[in-house]
Amino acid sequence: MSEAYPTLFSPVTLGPMTLRNRIAMAPLTRQMAHADGTPTDEMAAYYARRARGGLGLIITEGTYEQEAFQSRAYLSQPGIANAAHVAGWRPVCEAVHAHGAKIVIQLMHGGRVSDPRVLGGAPPVSASATQSGGWTLYTDNDYEKGIRNIQGAWPKVTFGQARALTVEEIHAVADGFAAGAKRAVEAGADGVEVHGANGYLLWQFITPKTNLRTDEFGGSPENNVRFARLVGERIRAAIGPDKAIILRLSQDGVDDFTGAWPGGTAYAKAVGKALAGSDYDALHWASFNYLDNRFADDPTPMPTVIRRASGLPVITNGGIADGAQAEAALTSGAGDMVAIGRPIFAHPDWPYIVRSGVPYPWLDFDRKYVVQPPLDFGLAYPTGLVDPGWPLP
Repeated sequence: MSEAYPTLFSPVTLGPMTLRNRIAMAPLTRQMAHADGTPTDEMAAYYARRARGGLGLIITEGTYEQEAFQSRAYLSQPGIANAAHVAGWRPVCEAVHAHGAKIVIQLMHGGRVSDPRVLGGAPPVSASATQSGGWTLYTDNDYEKGIRNIQGAWPKVTFGQARALTVEEIHAVADGFAAGAKRAVEAGADGVEVHGANGYLLWQFITPKTNLRTDEFGGSPENNVRFARLVGERIRAAIGPDKAIILRLSQDGVDDFTGAWPGGTAYAKAVGKALAGSDYDALHWASFNYLDNRFADDPTPMPTVIRRASGLPVITNGGIADGAQAEAALTSGAGDMVAIGRPIFAHPDWPYIVRSGVPYPWLDFDRKYVVQPPLDFGLAYPTGLVDPGWPLP
């Protein structure tokens, strides 16, 4: 066995959770749940296959935590909002644990970038009364239509005008995250990740561009992060000290792929300081390339800045595709773990391949691995998906 990457394949502890190595599977949108949000056997097969490939940690796709406050974001998005969802997640967690990996369920609220088809006619909610100029992922795109074998009209679906949450509602949404976290633990998860990145609700509070508030939840980096801290506090109170809580952060979003924080590393440092002493056991930096901080005046990688300022362990994601890149991220101080996304879609055995030290002909990423990944036929079949017949808007 190669010893080329000793840091990558050493154990790591995040709060109460000890992992066999420093490789996490990044959370990646799947849209393979039943129409009512219940996880499917296909999801169990998908996650089990990656756990069997040698991962230390699986961070699941974004999962809505409650039915209230328009928290759903996607068609066929999994939920952890009721007892049926808990029952659906339980075999997923059991399958992952059977292969020696840990699993955290990512709790996500779509906020202003929720697909209007899942909101039941209600407006989306956000930090402020803004409207995203983007559109729902995987619509109005001939390539996506082709690889999903969709026939006929396929519309471009835009986002609606959001209304601002009141302070009372902010607390209620935080309670919803806590209730979802408690259900995740009931389903067998080793903890949860709170999605504060990529354009979704907590990101809309953390990012000054979308947070126009003048109360205690806006107006400064510390206030912008206050909602995320509140969510962490409520979750910790609900699940206790023995399960992990992670917070995901990013500059960009699904409707703002080139987004950057004002002030660059100074804003990142303020965010990190605001999270020091919080109830989170670790932070997770999400980007297309963690080395590109989009701030010319200071090239320090954002995860390095946040790690130093917060004093918390950091999972680093973006631009890491092989063992050498992963080891460099860890030994440079840019993270305590790495999260690998697209390469693990294409290569479920990525950890074992990397650890072998043998040169490997990596496949280029292709969205076919998102739409129909290699499956473990002991758990599911490719024909197991049922078209929910979502109506056109």
